[in-house]
Amino acid sequence: RGLISAGEIEGGHAQAAAKPVARVLSAADVANVLYRGGPTSRETAAAARFAAGDRVRMKNIHPQTHTRLPRYVRGHVGRIDLVHGAHVFPDTHATGKGEDPQWLYTVRFESRELWGEGADPTVSVSVDAWEPYL
Repeated sequence: RGLISAGEIEGGHAQAAAKPVARVLSAADVANVLYRGGPTSRETAAAARFAAGDRVRMKNIHPQTHTRLPRYVRGHVGRIDLVHGAHVFPDTHATGKGEDPQWLYTVRFESRELWGEGADPTVSVSVDAWEPYL
């Protein structure tokens, strides 16, 4: 983001005056900001590919970078319970590649789908999953 130079990284210290930033979070405000959170919903031109009730299979991916896709649901089939709208995609946002808004869904998995025939059939697990995971 241009706040530090390659020479400063290599040298381990500042070599120029700090650049001004638009907003500064004071230490006294940190707890309140974390408690309140920030809105992540965004507009997107893409239509949702899935709707409540659709059966979906989660991708079996193993990225080298950040993902919010739990390993225990990868490759498994679930059903969409809720469409939350488009939101900031954390996989790109966490790596500095922008917000890249993606549709977000609640997907429910039956316990036997995840853990086999010996699992309690009355149990299900829900995860919030972005469209690129489906």
